[in-house]
Amino acid sequence: MKETLCLTSIFDPFQYSVELPLEITLHPLGCEMRLQTNSREIVQAVEESWREFPALFNGAPMNVRVAVSDDQQAAGATGLIWRAQGHLLAMQADQNNFAICDLDRGFAFSWLTPATARDHEFVRYFFLDTIVQVLSWQTHLTPRIHASCVARNGRGVLLCGESGAGKSCLAYACARRGWSFITDESAALVRDSQERIALGKPRQMHFRDTAAQIIPELQGRLAKRNAVGKISIEVHTSELPDIRTAFQCSVAAVVFLNRHAGGPPRLLPVSVEDAFSRLERDLPLFQEPLHEKNRASLRYLVEAGAFELCYRDLAEAVTLLETLTL
Repeated sequence: MKETLCLTSIFDPFQYSVELPLEITLHPLGCEMRLQTNSREIVQAVEESWREFPALFNGAPMNVRVAVSDDQQAAGATGLIWRAQGHLLAMQADQNNFAICDLDRGFAFSWLTPATARDHEFVRYFFLDTIVQVLSWQTHLTPRIHASCVARNGRGVLLCGESGAGKSCLAYACARRGWSFITDESAALVRDSQERIALGKPRQMHFRDTAAQIIPELQGRLAKRNAVGKISIEVHTSELPDIRTAFQCSVAAVVFLNRHAGGPPRLLPVSVEDAFSRLERDLPLFQEPLHEKNRASLRYLVEAGAFELCYRDLAEAVTLLETLTL
């Protein structure tokens, strides 16, 4: 009697069977990350952010899995909502684009549509880079400071200010004078470091479209709407052969920018308490004892020295900043 084989489909409501055959190991912000995905778009996007960053820390790697659906008709994500309780963080744009992070285990899983994966700038900013940063904040880093960072003679300066304060233009002006460019948007601090180490992303510079009025080299470059909806000009530092870059530096001073002040250009001392208060406003709340450790990291940073830079002319501002790096 001939046997008949019956193939029974497996009930898989959680989509565990989705294969993620593509693997890559990188070191975003110095932390080892192992990424598994089924999308070459995701591999390309994460390489655009972190391909050249060196390994800086030991310990267990972050494990990130990104599954991209096969629904070519599904819309791409347009924003993101964060919510967390305990060791779980949820990031959701809609029912087809979301991520879950296990902060204790350094693990994250994301499900995205092909349209979202194809938009490299968006998927990097809202999903891939955010996942990496959140997980690294749990282990090694104090969350990013809204600042540009440049270094001279081995001494770094954080240029702090709200959006539109002129951080990117001043960082570029410093780089044109021989400083090393670290980052122009945000910097992360190595927590518990006695050297006040700041990490950045030196591969791109971002400028407002009006920056071309004061930086001739930007004239003729295309300004476009970025991932958060702002009109900006993106320049890859590899296109600027005279600009030196570095992934990290030791911070010697924190400088708050005030380019609308009247009078001559000047550096005014800022107290530790005032400087700490200004930076703490943007510090994300995490569970204790992590939050208190991050506060202590910020306080130790500003104890190096904090100043307010009042200026209008970029060249004069750079000359003043050079006095902090002698």
